[in-house]
Amino acid sequence: KKKKLSISNPSSPTLSLPFFPSLRSVSLGMADMAGHSHSLILILLFPLFLVTIKGQSPYYSCPESALTYKTNSKFERHLNQLLASLTANVAPTGFYNDTVGNGRNQVHGLVQCHPDVSADDCKTCATSAASQIIQVCPSKKMAVIWFDNCLLRYNSFNFFGIVDQSKLALVNVEDIYQPTKFKPLMLSVFRNLAASATTNSSSLRYATATVAYTKNITLYSLMECTRDLSSSSCSYCLRTSLTSIYQCCSDKQGARVLSGSCVIRYEIYPFFGNVLPPSA
Repeated sequence: KKKKLSISNPSSPTLSLPFFPSLRSVSLGMADMAGHSHSLILILLFPLFLVTIKGQSPYYSCPESALTYKTNSKFERHLNQLLASLTANVAPTGFYNDTVGNGRNQVHGLVQCHPDVSADDCKTCATSAASQIIQVCPSKKMAVIWFDNCLLRYNSFNFFGIVDQSKLALVNVEDIYQPTKFKPLMLSVFRNLAASATTNSSSLRYATATVAYTKNITLYSLMECTRDLSSSSCSYCLRTSLTSIYQCCSDKQGARVLSGSCVIRYEIYPFFGNVLPPSA
């Protein structure tokens, strides 16, 4: 069932805390929410609003204010062509963007998989994303859907290279052990990951870290931007997301902040693998 909520729109890339972003109204939801082993909290970053959910990805966002298209229109045909192109071309690099049509009927889109996902699993994820995004966001001219292994985004506006500032936070309901000790560690790890993900040599715009927190607790962290972004735009997206996750969620055992341009996540269990080299 789709939940209509407000998602924050950060107005500044600063890491100064606390941080209070402005608002933008959108629709978002959780599709096929079955079988996840622990509860999460869906958070609006400001004002604070909580919805406890059980389930797993995908999560999706469809702005209520977005333009709509009609059934059997040129835009719908172009969107279907775009989604087919994205799923056909995402492997083996794990990223593909394309534009179909022109004028009012033009649609732009991208799909991206985590670099640690195999080419076959990447294509499977992209295919599922393309299929579900038109089901959960029917007739919308802009939408984004997030799976654990990939994200897919399309828009009638050419968003390539532009940071999507709408953000959704998902938080584990369990508190972390000794949060005053954990918060500075989490912040330090994410700052280092942001530097790694945004270096000129990091074309994947992706970085992970595994750090011991206590004798029995290990911190697993991930940062990733979509590969259409420049280093500076990626850095902006990650910094604003880090500010948000620190503000809302840094006393919990796990959390993630999702946007159409970047994802940051930490857990106390493994959720990523080794980065695979591109297929020949």
